Amino acid sequence: MRLLIAAAVLLAGCSLPVTPPPADTTHTLAVPASAPMPAALPAQATLQVALPTVAPGYAGAAIAYRTAPHELRYYARQRWVDRPARLLQQALLDGLAAGGAQVMAPGSGARPDYRLLSNLVQLEQDFTTQPSRVRMTLRVQLVDVNQRRLLGSHTLRLEQVAASDDPAGGVAAANVLLQQAVQEVAEFCRRTVGG
Repeated sequence: MRLLIAAAVLLAGCSLPVTPPPADTTHTLAVPASAPMPAALPAQATLQVALPTVAPGYAGAAIAYRTAPHELRYYARQRWVDRPARLLQQALLDGLAAGGAQVMAPGSGARPDYRLLSNLVQLEQDFTTQPSRVRMTLRVQLVDVNQRRLLGSHTLRLEQVAASDDPAGGVAAANVLLQQAVQEVAEFCRRTVGG
């Protein structure tokens, strides 16, 4: 008899509706096609945009945030659509091309005139101030491939107040910073090459 009751309880438990866990939300990080971009290089010059290196803590697709000075956290169900390094590289390729530069990714087979190297040092929503802010730090270097020499380097330290203290506000602010970063990288290339 006890065996029948236990079996009935187990079967009843199996028929209860189960709510699936919420799905992850993926966010894009890109420069709008309509964003104005300055010319980065003189006409006919080619630029290879290397895949950015990334500081520890920012290599994965999880969206980072900070609530204390020395503590980095990640939203549980909010992710970038790809790793920030790949999204940054694509944004640089798209943005610099929109400004008229002849750009290429590594592995294209052609030898470029210049190579753009970058390091994403920081990309996070910072809740240690109110309202929260998104901070992006990006180091860039421009190399003359033919002469095999470093022409210049620059560090961009950008921040944008988030419209709301949540992942959506942070993502929107990060996209604003990305557009600003690509514009500043284009200006840096133009100044460095002397075009």
